[in-house]
Amino acid sequence: MLTSRITAALVAGAVAATGLAAPSGAGPASAATALSRPGCKYRVVRVKTRLNVREQPRGEVVDKLYPGDRTWGSCQRFGKWRRIHGTEVGLRGFTFDHHLKKIGRR
Repeated sequence: MLTSRITAALVAGAVAATGLAAPSGAGPASAATALSRPGCKYRVVRVKTRLNVREQPRGEVVDKLYPGDRTWGSCQRFGKWRRIHGTEVGLRGFTFDHHLKKIGRR
């Protein structure tokens, strides 16, 4: 838990540092559009214990989501799989589409 907080603080610092090094022509509006990523928000449904997040479809398990967890990722399907973000900062993977309910756009 402590390592994920430290990692989150380091990532936030890196993002803030890159904003300071922006070219003089770039204003706050262009920085906001660069940070906003299109995608969909999902909630984990139809799961009793946990939902595995995999490196690739049918690949190695790299993270877990639990019933009711919320996450975000690509709106695009890859067969019956969706690319999402896991619980750890910066961790992305695939999970089975049947267990995700779209709750909005990001």
